[in-house]
Amino acid sequence: MCHSLSPPRGRTFRSLVILLLLTVLLGVARAAEPAKAPVWDAAAARHLLSRAAFGGTPEEAARLAALPLERAVDLLLEEAAAAKPPARPEWVRDVWINGGRRWSDMSAEEYLIVFRRHNARNAQEIADLRAWWLQQMITTQTPLRENMTLFWHGHFTSATGKVNGFSQAFYQQNETYRRHALGNFRRFLEAVTLDPAMMAYLDLERSSKAHPNENYARELLELFTLGVGNYTEKDIQEIARAFTGWTLDAPPGSVKVNRPTAPDRLQFPSITRDGMVPTFVPEQHDNGEKTVLGRTGRFGIQEVLDLIVQQPACGRHLAGRLIDYFGASDPEGRLRERMAQAFRESKYEVRPMLHVLFTAPEFYAPAARGSKVKGPVRLLVGACRDLRLEGEATPSLAQLTVPLGQELFNPPTVKGWPSGTAWISASTLPLRYRLGEALVEGKAPAEPQPLGRLRLMAVSRDAAQAAATIKRLQAIDRERKEQQAQGGLKVHFNVARLFPKGPPQDPEELADALLTRLVVTKVRPTTREAIVTACRTVSPAERPALAARLILASPEYQME
Repeated sequence: MCHSLSPPRGRTFRSLVILLLLTVLLGVARAAEPAKAPVWDAAAARHLLSRAAFGGTPEEAARLAALPLERAVDLLLEEAAAAKPPARPEWVRDVWINGGRRWSDMSAEEYLIVFRRHNARNAQEIADLRAWWLQQMITTQTPLRENMTLFWHGHFTSATGKVNGFSQAFYQQNETYRRHALGNFRRFLEAVTLDPAMMAYLDLERSSKAHPNENYARELLELFTLGVGNYTEKDIQEIARAFTGWTLDAPPGSVKVNRPTAPDRLQFPSITRDGMVPTFVPEQHDNGEKTVLGRTGRFGIQEVLDLIVQQPACGRHLAGRLIDYFGASDPEGRLRERMAQAFRESKYEVRPMLHVLFTAPEFYAPAARGSKVKGPVRLLVGACRDLRLEGEATPSLAQLTVPLGQELFNPPTVKGWPSGTAWISASTLPLRYRLGEALVEGKAPAEPQPLGRLRLMAVSRDAAQAAATIKRLQAIDRERKEQQAQGGLKVHFNVARLFPKGPPQDPEELADALLTRLVVTKVRPTTREAIVTACRTVSPAERPALAARLILASPEYQME
């Protein structure tokens, strides 16, 4: 009789099942096992400061490296959480009333005067707000908090390109993001939901029982909290119903002008809202039962936000966004799971997640270092801090990041800005190379000029009227450019701030000293040689500025 060398099928199946179970259990065990501690030295401290604090000097890195890693990270987080808010811009008002209000009995000529005056003031305030925030990022003693404010600015997006005449709301939003930057995410989420700029940007201020608007509900789930695949279309519809009844109104007790408004003619909230105070109107709220994420009840904002943060996907989604922003290497998702666990165990606090991130071996892994392209704002702020530039931020300085692809308070889409190599293109790369010229020599590079512009309005078929409209739009464009260029570049490079005893005279020593001070990543020999060679062609007095310019243009400085 012929005997098979193979085991019986039943035994084979049982063996495969056991093998599969062991594989799964091994994977769970590996995911749960504590991560090995990273090597903590001065180089690791430079890496941490570069990613978390817009950069740091070798001396600052050495002081940080002298502490145990856990204590060093705790110190950064404690300082960021305890920092006092910056003084607000002078134009910010205690009570904001809409100066661009339009009434149905207002003639077109009368409103044109109001519109142009209001928009001109708003444009000036937005330009000043960008410079004001840039100044905070450059000069703050707690850069981690400003960096986190920038992170939230790209996470919970609102854009001046859509929300017109609302400069005060964008300042208030920036203040809110800074206040909650390292705090409780559940409380932060409620502040974001009822933030005036957000309510205007994602149309929550006009969402009513009769016409629930789904824009904010959709982005809340898809981009802000859970991520695609962790909710249904029905959840969006039900949350939109739960969020109805909220609008923006004048402050309580303020006197409203008794003039008629015609909703059928005036459809834009920017010209019909009276103020920017979130106000609940019960008769506009849908108080019926809703089913959200598997739970049913007469939900409003509070109940819905509670349900969202309780979802395991919320901590994972937020952890993934932080990992992407700060640039850890987490191909297997173990760091994300540990951060999500810290989020749940702390009852939705952000700070413990950052502690896990900044002490993780994945954050200090070789694959995570020198692998991230600096975003335009981080590049500009880091350069100003690294060079210890004197002077102040102006709208012209803030404008330098716009052609690079990042305009503060105006992200391109609700998804925010891109990241990584998406920052590099045929148009942005030459401008990045010339950033050092602007900062060191005070010469703003010429921006590429668009072939045309969006009119956002119809043009009359009458040739004379069409020409008048185009002329008016061109005048508006000129005014905007003048506002953006206001003040010029008022930052100055003073080599004595980097070398109080004077810079090295030898080109090689100068190049090495500046590369050590400015560059966190590994420097290629060809980069060093190019800087040394260039320095030999100019006088000793010109060498520091030239070397600084070339370093800022190098691939090594553009990465972190």
